Amino acid sequence: MNEREIEIVRFILANKKTHYRDIAHHMKLSQRTIASTLNHLANILPQFGVTLVRRPNVGIYIEGKTLRLQQTLQAAKLGLPQSKSERQRYILAKLLLTTRFYKLQELADALYVSRSTVENDLLAVRQYLATLQIKLQVSHAGIRVVVTEKQRRQAISQFINRYWGQDIYAQHKHGQLVRTLNLPPKLQQLFSQKIISLVLASLTEFIEASQISFSDYEFQSLAIHLMIALERIQDNATMVTKKDSHPTALLAETKKLVTILERRFQHKIPPEEQHYLNLHIIAVTQNPVTSKQELPSTQFNVAKTLQPLIDFLRANLTALKPDQELLHGLALHLNSALKRLKLGLNIYNPYTREIQRNLPEAFDAAVQLQARLQARYTVQLNDDELAFIALHFESFYERHRTQQRLRVVVVCSSGIGTSQLLAQRLAMNFNHELEISQITRVSALFTTQMTVDFVISTIPISHLAKPVIVVSPLLNQRDITRIQREIELLRQTKKPLNTFFHLLRPDLVFKVAAAGGYRQVITKIAHQLFVNGYITDQEKVIQAAISREKLASTALDQFALPHVSPNLIKRPAIVLLVSQQPINWLGDQQVHFVFFMALNSTVHQSLREIYRLINQIIDDHQLAKRLLQVEKAPQLIQVLNDWQESQRRNFD
Repeated sequence: MNEREIEIVRFILANKKTHYRDIAHHMKLSQRTIASTLNHLANILPQFGVTLVRRPNVGIYIEGKTLRLQQTLQAAKLGLPQSKSERQRYILAKLLLTTRFYKLQELADALYVSRSTVENDLLAVRQYLATLQIKLQVSHAGIRVVVTEKQRRQAISQFINRYWGQDIYAQHKHGQLVRTLNLPPKLQQLFSQKIISLVLASLTEFIEASQISFSDYEFQSLAIHLMIALERIQDNATMVTKKDSHPTALLAETKKLVTILERRFQHKIPPEEQHYLNLHIIAVTQNPVTSKQELPSTQFNVAKTLQPLIDFLRANLTALKPDQELLHGLALHLNSALKRLKLGLNIYNPYTREIQRNLPEAFDAAVQLQARLQARYTVQLNDDELAFIALHFESFYERHRTQQRLRVVVVCSSGIGTSQLLAQRLAMNFNHELEISQITRVSALFTTQMTVDFVISTIPISHLAKPVIVVSPLLNQRDITRIQREIELLRQTKKPLNTFFHLLRPDLVFKVAAAGGYRQVITKIAHQLFVNGYITDQEKVIQAAISREKLASTALDQFALPHVSPNLIKRPAIVLLVSQQPINWLGDQQVHFVFFMALNSTVHQSLREIYRLINQIIDDHQLAKRLLQVEKAPQLIQVLNDWQESQRRNFD
C-alpha cells in the first residue's frame, strides 16, 4: 500500500464506518479519486484477511480480523519496509552488517509479517548473495552469511550503490568547498551519524590539504569505503592480508589521510586497513596504466601517458574509423578504469540495463573491444564498465550518424524575401530532421513531380498527394510543434517498422513447448538460417553467437537478443523463437523469447529503429502474455502485426 492508501485505511478503521464524502474531506481529494483508490484497496486487503465493504445508504467499513492489517499499519508508521523488495533489502542489510545468526521468526516479528513471507523473501536474498559468491549458512541457531571480511565489505559497498545510490552536492562554507553525501534515511540507518560526520569532515580536510582532485564517483566510493571500514574497526573486524602478499608502499597522500582519520577517529588504523585504503588513493592519482601488472610511478605527462592507449585503440578500431574525440575520450576513461580494475576496485553503473537495451550497437562495440583489452591488459570488464564505455561509442555514432532527413518543399506566396526567411527559420529549428529540396510558388508546385515527404506552405493547398503543413512566414511556436508532429508521424510510419516485419520471415518464426538451454537454441536457429540460405557457415555462426554471449549476455528480462558479426550474414533476417518453458540462458537467466538478430550492413541504417521497436515489445508485458498463449508459429506474426497496428492507432 502507498501512503494515500495507508491513510485511508487508518481513517476507515478509526471511524469504524464512514462515507465517500467523509474520506474525501479528510484526504482533501475528489470523491472520484477516493472511489478509484478504494477499488484498488478492495483487491489488496484480502491479503490481510479482511474485506472492504461498501454498501449504499450504509457506509464503508472493513470486515474481518484486523490484527495483521494493524501490524502492517504500525510497521509503516515506524518506517519499516513495506514492499517485497524493501523487505529483501532489509534482510540483506542485517545479514551483511553483522556476524550473528538471525532466526526467521525474529526477522518476521521485526518486519510485522509472517514467517512464510520471510522464507519467500529469503529465496531472492539467497540468489543475490550467490551472484557475489557468498553462501548463506543455515543451522538451528538461525541464518547468517559465510564470508571473509574483504568479501563482506565489497558486498556492503555494492549493496549500497546498487539499491540506494547516493546524491553528492557541494557547498561553500567559510570559503571552502565542502562535498556532502546526501544519504537516504534508510541508508543512514546502516551507519552511525558519528561515523558519517567523521568521514565527511575527514575527507573535506584531506581534499583541502592534498593536491588530489576527486570525481564525484571517486569521492562517494572512498566515503563509503571509509564508513564501512570505521564501523568494522569499531567492531574489531579488520582486513586480513595474505602472508605471501607484497602490498604497494603507502603514498604520501595515503599517510596524510590516515593521520587525519586517526586524529578525528581516536583509533589507530591497522596496517592492513591502511594498505587497502592506499588502493583507493592510487586509483584516483593521475598515473599511467601499462599492459604489465606493476603499478606506475606518481609523476607523468598526460599526453605521453595516453598515447599508448590511443595507439592501441586506433589499431583495434580501424573498421570504425574513429575520430580524435572518440580516441581521446576512450583513452582517458580506460586509463582510469584499467588501473582501478588492476587494483581490484569495481565500479557500479546505475544505468547499465538502460544502456544495454537502448544503445545495443554501442554496447556491442564495447563488448568487442573488451576481448582485446583483456588480451592486452589482463583485466576483465563487467557489464557496468562496458556500459560506461558504450556511452563513448554512442557519442561517436551520434556525431557521425547520417540518418536520412525528410525532404520538404517550401511554398510561399509573399515574395522571395519572405521565402528565404521561412527557409532560414526552418533550417535553424529542423536542421537535422529536414532537407529543404526546393522553395517555389504554388503554380510551379503542380507542374513538378512530387518526390518530397511533405509540403510546408504559407497558404492552404488542396488536392496534393503529399501532406501540407500551413505555417506563418515567421514560423511561430505553434507552427514548430505542428511540423515536429508531422516529422514524428512520418518517422513512425516509414521504413523502420516495415523493415522489422520484413526481416521477421514466417519460415524463421517458431513456437515450442521447451527449447532446452541457450546452446541448443542457438544451434537450432543457426541450422534454420543455413537451410534457408541466410548464412553460409553454420558452425562459424554457432560459435560466434556463443562466444558473444560469453562476453556479455544479451538476455533482458524474458528476452534474449543473440547476434553475430554482420560479415557472417549473407541475407539479413530476424528469427523469433518462443518457448512455453523458460530457456536457461547464460548467467543463470531464464527467457521465453529469443530474437536472433541476423543482420548485415544492408540494414545498418535501420538498426536503431529496429531495436527501438524490440524494446517496445520487451516493455509490453501484456503482449508477452499473448505471445506465450499462442499455439502455432504463424499466429505469432499476426499477434505482432495486430500489436503494431494498435500502437500506430494510439499514436494517431
